[in-house]
Amino acid sequence: MKRTLATLLALTLVCGMFSACSKNPSSSASGTSSGAISSSSQPTGISSSIVDVSSLSVEEASKQAANVQYGADTKVVRFGNAGALGETGPTACQYYCDLANIAFNGKYRFDFYPSEQLGNETTMLENMQMGLQEVMMTTLSTMATYSPDLNILDMAFCFTSSEQAQYYIAQNEQIWKDLDDAGYVFVAYNLQRNPRMLFCTWPLENASDMKGMKYRIPNLPIFEANARAMGATPVVTAYSEYTFALMQGIVDGGDSAKDAYYSAGFYESAPYASEVDFAYPFESIFFAKSFWDTLPAEDQEVFKSLGSQVEKYYNDTIKDAWAEMKTELIDKGVTFVDCDRQSFIDATSQLGYELQETDLFKTEKLYEKVLAWNAEFEKANPA
Repeated sequence: MKRTLATLLALTLVCGMFSACSKNPSSSASGTSSGAISSSSQPTGISSSIVDVSSLSVEEASKQAANVQYGADTKVVRFGNAGALGETGPTACQYYCDLANIAFNGKYRFDFYPSEQLGNETTMLENMQMGLQEVMMTTLSTMATYSPDLNILDMAFCFTSSEQAQYYIAQNEQIWKDLDDAGYVFVAYNLQRNPRMLFCTWPLENASDMKGMKYRIPNLPIFEANARAMGATPVVTAYSEYTFALMQGIVDGGDSAKDAYYSAGFYESAPYASEVDFAYPFESIFFAKSFWDTLPAEDQEVFKSLGSQVEKYYNDTIKDAWAEMKTELIDKGVTFVDCDRQSFIDATSQLGYELQETDLFKTEKLYEKVLAWNAEFEKANPA
């Protein structure tokens, strides 16, 4: 009986995927560009027949993407993301698809499905393991389900910069072993989102102002630990209900990456923002390993190269985008609170030691190892 139900579920998902494909995903049909990658610029192992896309902007890639011709043997690649078109993340996804289609000139057709068209993040991750989806972008710490050491990326004040957090990611080999075992291959994981900040219906000038605050969290232990350490009362609320919960007073505030505070409209109900920068999230782009392993090595090199190109675009764009958003938020009446960041750091100073004694991480004494890696990074990169 269980086997029958599993078969029916798989068939239903396949049918749903074909239906989604027939609905016009965010189109990423690509156009040809001039010339192949030169021997001086192409990564090792890439054929000279690959079209050079290294100089194409988002706009240029979009225009050329409309002209690539596809044949019956074109391999369709489904790329999913939860974000909505117009946001920096989905724009980067579309850019990757356009570049890939142009680079291979019809060998692959990357179709981008934003706004959870292929399901929510959990569903998309399962799709990839079942062979129903090939590529995805999501926040790297989301993958803590498969690699628990990634949880520490969301711990309050564990890192002082995106670069320091990236050093940890590079040093911790356990992360990459876990993700490989789970069936995912990453081509970009340093798309640096704006840091996480706090917001509320009243000013949060220091940690004591969070006492009694109904603080929205996802159903994840690391976020509950953050909230309690800062003195707030955590309230589990789905992200899709976040704005409504703020409007109805179910929660008083919470946290998000800075750009999400604007794009999700949280400021409308919680107009006091405190830029405490307590965590440094990353977006990541990755392939299903079952699909990746079928690709020629030279094609894999191209996909990695495109990941680096999109990563640079994202990082060059996101900070400037926030500066514009912040100006607009002030015009809309948002108050950016002159807060005592150190008080929040002090409130959470023992959090890492406490969490490393739980089963939240896979590596023993992980926080102490992170402190050592952080010190290594600072020594090698003095201010």
